[in-house]
Amino acid sequence: MEPNFKASEFLKMTPAERVKWCRAMAQEAEDLASRAAPQLRSVYTDLARQWSLLAEEMARETRLTS
Repeated sequence: MEPNFKASEFLKMTPAERVKWCRAMAQEAEDLASRAAPQLRSVYTDLARQWSLLAEEMARETRLTS
């Protein structure tokens, strides 16, 4: 698996695309959490929460500036 996050590519996305991408990453982390060993589950869950928070904050900012 190769990393697919590239900041330069992320910044080229529209705000809506960024929000969608972050939500997809949150879902991926949740999926990993559901299959992870107990000692890693909380880390994946926290990662999912962080991606979700980022998506929500970006969505809020987009609404404020539109």
